[in-house]
Amino acid sequence: MASLSPQAQSCRILVVEDSFLMAEALCDLLVEHGCEIIGPAARLSPALDLAADRAIDGAFLDINLAGEHCFPLATLLRAKGVPFVFLTGYGEHGVIPATFGGVPLASKPFDPQEIVALLHRHFGRT
Repeated sequence: MASLSPQAQSCRILVVEDSFLMAEALCDLLVEHGCEIIGPAARLSPALDLAADRAIDGAFLDINLAGEHCFPLATLLRAKGVPFVFLTGYGEHGVIPATFGGVPLASKPFDPQEIVALLHRHFGRT
């Protein structure tokens, strides 16, 4: 897999995922590609705190966080101009509000090549 460009290697990526193993695998992959990890956060409240307090260049957001949706966080990130990708184990027909209809969606378990492609496409500052 290709690495991110030098400009993108300093990307600070917020990871919000309630499955420990999934979060660990995603963080490891992102670090391999030169990203700095913010989090990971397994619940909405800590994720909101991180998003409010830290400089973030992009985010991967699990839609369902132990029964709580990530949409308040997505709204905050959008208001701050931070691009994000939704993660879901429920397929493309999950409950995504129309306001987020154009947001990229990655299915879980994720394909590492898809995640790297999303990094380049949505967070790479080349």
